[in-house]
Parts: sequence; C-alpha cells; structure tokens
Amino acid sequence: MSRFLRALLAIAALLVPGYAGAAQVKEINWKELIPKTAALKDPLSGLTQDQRFDLETIAWVRTLGEEERKLAVNRQGVEDARKFERKFEKAGIDVEKLLQDYASWQAKVEERQKLVVNALDGQRVKLAGYLLPLEYSEKGNTQFLLVPYVGACIHVPPPPPNQIVYVRLSKKFVVTDLFTPVWLTGTMRTKASSKSLHLIDGSSNVSVGYHLDGDQVEPYEAK
Repeated sequence: MSRFLRALLAIAALLVPGYAGAAQVKEINWKELIPKTAALKDPLSGLTQDQRFDLETIAWVRTLGEEERKLAVNRQGVEDARKFERKFEKAGIDVEKLLQDYASWQAKVEERQKLVVNALDGQRVKLAGYLLPLEYSEKGNTQFLLVPYVGACIHVPPPPPNQIVYVRLSKKFVVTDLFTPVWLTGTMRTKASSKSLHLIDGSSNVSVGYHLDGDQVEPYEAK
C-alpha cells in the first residue's frame, strides 16, 4: 500500500464517524470469553450416580447444628447419612478425603470462573445475548447486564463472572422484555466488578468479569 493511500485511509478514519471502528469490529461468542485452561479432574468422577447422591446427603447433614439434627423434618436425612457413611466405609472409600478433595476442586473451579481473556481488553466486539436492566425504567436505561441465556441472575445462581458483561450504553435503550435478545457492539474491557441488580422482590449483587462500552444495539433473531 502506497503512502498516499495510507494517508487517505487515515484521513477517512478521522472524518467519517465509525469508519475505523466498523472495520475493526470482531464478532465473538460466549465461549470466547472463557480462557483456555487444562481440565480439572472431578474427584467424584469415579463414583456412581447413587454414591454421589449419598455423598451429598452426608455433606448436607454435616452442615446442620445439633438442634437442627433433632428436628423431625431432618431426622430421616440424618439417619440416611449414617447409613451411607457405613456403606462407603465397607466399600473402602474415605469419605473425609473425598469431601476435602471436592471442596478443593470447587474452590479451583470458582477461581477459574473469574478468569478473563485479556486479549479482548480494548477491542471493539460484537456479541449476542440478553439484556437485563440493572434497574427497570419505562423511559429506558443506559446500564445493563448482558447474559448468555434467559433467566440468568433471576432466582437462580448467576452465571460465572466471565459469562456476564456489564454494559454501559452511550444512549438510553428501552427494553420490551426483562430479557431482550440483542446484538451489542462496543469496546470491551476486562474489568472485574460487582453490580447491584434491582428486582421486584429486592436486590442482589452480581460479580462481573467484563465491561462493554456499547455504541450500537441491534435486535437479535436466531437463525
């Protein structure tokens, strides 16, 4: 490319709004927000489904206080846990070690869910998802959460931080539904934070792994 042509392109980028940004937008999907790491082996992978359920009962009973264990509603669970522990012992399975290994595995999984793809920081991207306003307003909002599926963050455990994007729009956008499917274009930032989501029955804090300064919102329709 000649110097003259490069100069013309540089001038066009300055004079034509969105010229440079439009050429550099990268369409991404939600999997691309998760860093590639080696798989962690689930310490319970060697158990049968029934054994996993039995171990869950044992773990649950151990969270109960002495008075709670005496309640009629918990009595059967307490008796079952004792029976299950004896079954594991006969099978030569160390319940204590299994629970410790599982707790350690869970902690590692949760830490990984906070990891982000640093290469996306500062990039202009286009991502499809569902817009969830942090606080509903009939006049529109500029602050949202973008999530990968309907129902996320509402009465169920939220997605991992690296599967939630905090969106700040340059102009107010009116949602027609609590979860509005859209394509969002803007500048991505790898920034961990906590956002307060206000619901009809209260509010909750949601951990976020990405920020997006959005400048374009388009309706999304599944192909």
